[in-house]
Amino acid sequence: MVRGKPDFWLMLILFALVGFGLVMVFSSSYYVAMTHYNDTYYFFKKQLIWAGFGLLVFFITANISYQLYRKYIAYILFGSWIALLLVFIPGLGSKINGADRWVQLGFFSFQPSEVAKVAALIYTASIMAKKQEHLDNFRKGLLPPLIVIGLFCFLIVIQPHYSSTVILLATCLVIIFCAGARLKHLTLLALAGSPVMISVLLLKSYRLDRLSVLWDPWKDPGDKGYQIIQSLYAIGPGGLTGAGLGNSIQKMAYLPEAHTDFIFSVIAEELGFFGGASLILLFVLFIVRGIRIALRAPDMFGMLLGVGIITLFSVQAIFNLGVVTALLPVTGVPLPFISYGGSSLLLNLFTAGILLNISRYRQQAQSKQKKKEEQPSPVTWV
Repeated sequence: MVRGKPDFWLMLILFALVGFGLVMVFSSSYYVAMTHYNDTYYFFKKQLIWAGFGLLVFFITANISYQLYRKYIAYILFGSWIALLLVFIPGLGSKINGADRWVQLGFFSFQPSEVAKVAALIYTASIMAKKQEHLDNFRKGLLPPLIVIGLFCFLIVIQPHYSSTVILLATCLVIIFCAGARLKHLTLLALAGSPVMISVLLLKSYRLDRLSVLWDPWKDPGDKGYQIIQSLYAIGPGGLTGAGLGNSIQKMAYLPEAHTDFIFSVIAEELGFFGGASLILLFVLFIVRGIRIALRAPDMFGMLLGVGIITLFSVQAIFNLGVVTALLPVTGVPLPFISYGGSSLLLNLFTAGILLNISRYRQQAQSKQKKKEEQPSPVTWV
């Protein structure tokens, strides 16, 4: 395959999202940064450095053929599994709020589950492109990828990180569906897997508490329902135009995680309905553009990989927006490209770079077809 030009619309939308995120990270974090670190720019400077590094990775990834990931998929799987196991090693794993989700490497920390999501979708896209001839056979077509995906889910859920497990599973199932798997097999799989997911949900009492609080957060306003209530207090007064950039009240020690998981609440409070709707519109445009790229990919692997990347971003955004608006229980899922978090932003930009690389080959395929159509047809003499 020959490379063409990248999708500049995708790049423009991505830059707008990253820029929007940097502005709102500063606005939502300066009070906490001043009170805790005596530096209003503390979180902003760190996010700005990660954004610069992430954009560098983005451009590098955009110039690496996406076929390379398929070639080295075994190493990607092995590395992601090792990373998931590192959280349980004393000295490397970092326990936060009773969960082993972080790996601490000096000044740098990251969540292996975030890496596992990308590794799982690359693997699923690769194996499903390879198994096209066996999709009618459950044992040969679907069972091998389901075993690997199940191992990913097991290693993440024991951390425990239930929301990441659901996101990874949903992303991989969408890829399998788009690959052409039989609806009968997927239905039976859903019926068999639902009791397992419900059982895992019931294993931890705090998960049930989050579900019960979702229906009535004012039942326990000082503890379990506190975050949801404060989030709604931020969104409600925003109105159409908001209180103005930087004028949020809830970020002043009222709303926990105002610059991370609940940053959209501050956006709605300061920029109002128009600001929040504009951000959602950017995400919609990004998703539509990504779907367009995936559908015009030159091969099955590129199409499935693009679908998986867009699904991953979509599900994470839906989860985050659902949480801050009290439609979903609190899950701890950041808003892609917007929430504070260096490793998360870096990985998001890396993944977006893969999508941009797929667009380069799509553009070349289109231009060749256009040239072919523009060539004059040979004259036929009768």
